[in-house]
Amino acid sequence: MFLPSLFKNKKFVYSNRNYLCDYSKTKSKLIDMTLSGRYLSSYNKLKIDSSEFDKYPSRIGIEKLENTIKIHEQTDRELLLTSGANGALQNIVKILFRKKGNLVTPFYTFDQVEFAVTSLGSWTKRVYMADYNIDFKKIMESLDKKTRMIYICNPNNPTGIYEDNDKIISLAKKIKIPIVIDESGIEFTGKKSLLSYKQLPDNLIIVRSFSKAYGLANFRIGYIACSPHFKQTYLENITTNEFSGLSCVIANHLLEHEQDNIRINIERIISEREKMINQLEKINIKCIKSNSNTIMTITTFDDKFMKELTNRQVSVVPIKDECNLTHIRIAIQDPSTNKKFLSIISNIVKDFNK
Repeated sequence: MFLPSLFKNKKFVYSNRNYLCDYSKTKSKLIDMTLSGRYLSSYNKLKIDSSEFDKYPSRIGIEKLENTIKIHEQTDRELLLTSGANGALQNIVKILFRKKGNLVTPFYTFDQVEFAVTSLGSWTKRVYMADYNIDFKKIMESLDKKTRMIYICNPNNPTGIYEDNDKIISLAKKIKIPIVIDESGIEFTGKKSLLSYKQLPDNLIIVRSFSKAYGLANFRIGYIACSPHFKQTYLENITTNEFSGLSCVIANHLLEHEQDNIRINIERIISEREKMINQLEKINIKCIKSNSNTIMTITTFDDKFMKELTNRQVSVVPIKDECNLTHIRIAIQDPSTNKKFLSIISNIVKDFNK
């Protein structure tokens, strides 16, 4: 499933993994702990006018959602609506890698960006971590004249660790290379988004999503917050019809009328996350302290254990570490699914310890 990375040195692994490595291609089992768009709260009744189905996204609807986001996030950054965070990242890569070069990113991170870079004939430097945290010193030392972009997911995926914004801003001020910050899980951290900062360096490009805390994964809506210059470049090179007008309507409704439900959803996911970590620790599966809606284990698993999870109809995301050992990433689901998962993995541990 995962192709090997190439060309190791003391700072990074030079890699060109592609979309064949994407865990979303894995067939989902009965207990699916891979994807993280599960919504645990409930919305008020939302009426959708079917007469809107045959219409393309309107400039009015787009501008309405952009203005609502600006008010909600209290930001003065330029905005670009996108087909989810992943759509935003794919398009950013298309723009920044028109001339071949390399991507610099932490070893553990959301890997769709690396796959996109590979598809354009470029390479990725996967920079080694510091006890699962991003090593900003190594990031800086891994840059060269062919580096086209730095990608940082905050909170990180799969580790769930939140990195202090001051470290990111400090890095951006030292260089001119575009730094893309993916804040798809920021709502779960209780921390400030970069959007709340004024006068950010122009080379910081922020990506946000409605897929996680807002539960709109299937509607594919997200956005980019950036400088005027990057927005102009984007509009010159990327179509604005990649997302649905209905997605704009629904996202706008949630921002304006469903904040109480969003808050409840975030609280429930955090509660389930903490229960999951505590229960896994009781069966001696150690986990990284997550600030997101996913959990990555410190404990590693052999092929036999992973096969047994599959045999018992459980899907998880395998994560290869710097020593090629397998960790797992678990996306928080509803209480019933989480309970079933914990029961199955507990029984596997017991069976293996006999």
